[in-house]
Amino acid sequence: MWHGFGAADSRFAELAQHFKGARVLRQDPLECLIQFLCSSNNNISRITKMVDFVSSLGDYLGNVEGFEFHAFPSLERLALVTEQQLREAGFGYRAKYVTGTVNALQLKPEGGVKWLESLRKLQLQMVIDSLCTLPGIGLKVASCIALFSLDQHHAIPVDTHVWRIATTHLVPELAGASLTPKLCGRVADAFVTKYGKYAGWAQTLLFIAELPSQKALLPSVTVNEKKSSKKRGSKAQRGN
Repeated sequence: MWHGFGAADSRFAELAQHFKGARVLRQDPLECLIQFLCSSNNNISRITKMVDFVSSLGDYLGNVEGFEFHAFPSLERLALVTEQQLREAGFGYRAKYVTGTVNALQLKPEGGVKWLESLRKLQLQMVIDSLCTLPGIGLKVASCIALFSLDQHHAIPVDTHVWRIATTHLVPELAGASLTPKLCGRVADAFVTKYGKYAGWAQTLLFIAELPSQKALLPSVTVNEKKSSKKRGSKAQRGN
């Protein structure tokens, strides 16, 4: 697949050389959903602490080199956690979304876990619409859950990083526009047109490459900079 992405996009081919460990996981849907509720308007350090707190509520599995491991808590176990407990653990306003979503899942006729798993059989838009009925879940978070746990391989979660990638390399005509749900759709379509039915996988690597911690690992000259240099050189030759 990476060879196919690289053939469609020389920039992807260049970046892929530096991020060979990037992978898309097929995560448990409940675990994925709760973790992305923690991620809303948050930073990685704080997200990690919040996820560690939730995980600590699950069954203890063991200790490896000083690190304790727990199974992710069941929906029934999560239902015992109060909003106040989550706030005291640093969840802030997200606490009400976690407890609200857990409560909503418990009301599903066949159970919340089976309901989430059933979304794997639906079309992407139906999956996103269904997830967005849960407290605290909007288009971006729903797309993340769809991509990373519900087999929706062409789902494109659009945030500021992905918007920048799209307006720089895929739909430059949108540069300067304000990001709206409609434009999120155009960005998603642009990714699928470029990379195909596994566009979400390609987007993941491009997203990673935009993170400041990862950009620092890249060579100073990128593919586009190389192309720009060639164009400048050609213009100089014509001028001479």
